Amino acid sequence: MAQSLTRRQLLTAIGVGVGATAAMGLWRAQPWGQRQRRHLLYVKGQGPKAWLQQLPKAWAAQSRPSMEHLAADLQTEAIDLAMVGAAWLPQLRPRLQPFGAPELIQPLLKAARDPAVLGSSVAAAPMAFPWAFGSWVMVFRNRPDWVERSRREGWSLLAAAELQDAWILPASPRVVMALVLQSLGHSPNAVDLSLVPGLAARLATVVRRAQAFDSRHALTRLVNGYGSAAVAPSWTVIPQLLRDQRLVAVRPATSPPLLSWQVLVRPRRAGPIPKPWLQDSTKGGILNALLQAGFCPPLPMDALQPQLAQQPTATLLHPGDKPMAQAETLQPLTAEQQAQVQQTWDEVMGERLRSTGAGGGEGA
Repeated sequence: MAQSLTRRQLLTAIGVGVGATAAMGLWRAQPWGQRQRRHLLYVKGQGPKAWLQQLPKAWAAQSRPSMEHLAADLQTEAIDLAMVGAAWLPQLRPRLQPFGAPELIQPLLKAARDPAVLGSSVAAAPMAFPWAFGSWVMVFRNRPDWVERSRREGWSLLAAAELQDAWILPASPRVVMALVLQSLGHSPNAVDLSLVPGLAARLATVVRRAQAFDSRHALTRLVNGYGSAAVAPSWTVIPQLLRDQRLVAVRPATSPPLLSWQVLVRPRRAGPIPKPWLQDSTKGGILNALLQAGFCPPLPMDALQPQLAQQPTATLLHPGDKPMAQAETLQPLTAEQQAQVQQTWDEVMGERLRSTGAGGGEGA
């Protein structure tokens, strides 16, 4: 049966239709970031789940298989935040805007004042929010004798003849070079490698001792019996220590800690910062979850200590105020310095190939 409309009903229907049409027009006119979900990218295995799960409802966290994939997507996708290693800041900087939120960054600057961590000079607006740091450590599987030696000898143990074919080392020439420099008593940021006595010989020895160079799967190799020792950032190691009693990790006290940083960055067209979510990382249950996952925010020790004292891996999470004041972070290299590092690395890897036939790339 056909239905009729009164004049009032007709006017009401027209009004609703006009309102809906206007609302649709406003929705379509809104900028992309205001009508779509916000997106945070992180590298698989490097995003703390407990913290990411607390993102506001308008946000979605998405993983990428590698930092290379993440960096590529920052160019082509609408991304609002990204978790990256600070070593990537020089490469990513043209795609970023200043992070903002100075009131959140200021309390972190005592530990994270380094321009290599902030992505800018101290006087300029920071390009990154340094949310966690770790340090490079040695990890041993069922080798208490090597654990004791590592505490006495530090990074020099990388060259020990007894550890031939034992090590799984990072696939980064820069990191391996830095650890070798520390083993010789030099800064990992030594500018002119040609002025470091014995560097080429020590580096060649360390490279020969390695069974493989693998940054992504070093601990997987180690726990599965491929190699007896590895070098990795502490945040990848700490969760594994709690699961596998065969493993022991040591951060050598014979040289200053070599730090590795995780930062948040904002691409140029990013939307507003979720400030309450950032603040959650510095207190309560989220701070505790970050520490359990191996991530230590660069907070003042008096703010960290209550939660840190509850962690069985506290000494790996934070070296203490005095060592932290002496700690070093790898600085960006000039093109000339990069060429020098690469040339030195290529020479020792060429020698390794000639003498053993072993490869030197990731997964070798």
